Amino acid sequence: MLEYASWGIFVLSFLLSYSLLAKVFLSREEKELMSSIFGSTKKNINKTKKNKSKTLKKKKLSKKRKNKKRNYSSDPVIEPSLDNFEDNLSEDVDVEQEVEPEGDDKEATLALMNFLQNSLQHLVLKNINIASSDRFGTNLYLAGACEVVREDSSLNYDQFIKLLERVLSLIGNKPSAAKKLADNYDEYLLEPQYISMFQAGTDALKDYLKGDMNAASKIENAINEWRNPKKDSSTTDGPIAVLFTDIVGSTKLTQELGDEGAQKVLRVHNAIVRLALRDFSGKEVKHTGDGIMARFSKSHQAVESALIMIKGLRAHNSENKELSLHMRIGINAGEPIVEENDLFGSTVQMAARICDAAETDKILVSNIVRELSQGKPIVFDEAGKYGMKGIDGPVILYEPSRK
Repeated sequence: MLEYASWGIFVLSFLLSYSLLAKVFLSREEKELMSSIFGSTKKNINKTKKNKSKTLKKKKLSKKRKNKKRNYSSDPVIEPSLDNFEDNLSEDVDVEQEVEPEGDDKEATLALMNFLQNSLQHLVLKNINIASSDRFGTNLYLAGACEVVREDSSLNYDQFIKLLERVLSLIGNKPSAAKKLADNYDEYLLEPQYISMFQAGTDALKDYLKGDMNAASKIENAINEWRNPKKDSSTTDGPIAVLFTDIVGSTKLTQELGDEGAQKVLRVHNAIVRLALRDFSGKEVKHTGDGIMARFSKSHQAVESALIMIKGLRAHNSENKELSLHMRIGINAGEPIVEENDLFGSTVQMAARICDAAETDKILVSNIVRELSQGKPIVFDEAGKYGMKGIDGPVILYEPSRK
């Protein structure tokens, strides 16, 4: 009963906060549409619950409605009113600070809210309760959905974090907890289970936007997999690609922007790199302080991931000149020594030195990476001969680009 009461409060907080979002973000026509959606949701949910409710519970519920009081544990879903929504607000929410989205951003935000509402409706209709142990996984799922909005709109990183913070608050997270997760969610994408949940949310919203009527129900499978994670079946046999990123001028960034500004740049770097790793099956090995070390089972995936990183960097810089990010990337391939989830040996050392040799916002790769990537839509231009510590004679490195 306690678990169901908690789930009822979870649903209620979403519905009440959703009415606020509609009031702040949506036009009159869209508000009317949302109101009709909430109405149909309530009818569907109440219809399902009628068959399971006891007569005594109905009488109590009826009596409480007459007195205009609610017991959220027994009546978890109510229809929010858009006319008097201020009465339902938490003191934590400051409406005046919200910036109304425009154009594609507004459309993308509305699509996300529809997706969340339909996902929530599916869970209620299927009588699936979100336990406390599921909450973090659900947050990652929604973070993945929010990432689609950023990709399909002109939201910059700070606006994306605000959107993520808002969505996490909508589903019952305390504002302080939501902000902490929103500011640091990219740090969580180190574990395969976490990445899978994030990817599930991304894939579900993409399918939803394509018209997949069952996309909202995919949250059920995601929660089940979260509760029963599969064992990591990755193997270290055979050659792998090792990639290093390095933020250019990190010390200067701290001097110019201060600790907080430099930390923001680092977070942008982390987000760009980790999303590119995710899209090309890369696995982060560790954070080096000024960059990230990652591994790929296939060399061409490492190269394609690096190209996406540079593309994301340029897109960020075009919109955030005052908080610009610059980095270099190096890639090598071989059979490194694997110990305690870390990589060691000459393959790793060479990858790090190749990264050091790269110019600002450039990618350099070894000849073995070029050879292992043959047949893919990638062009490798000779970048020159470089002296490498521990290597006799100059080493030819290559700069990749798309055909």
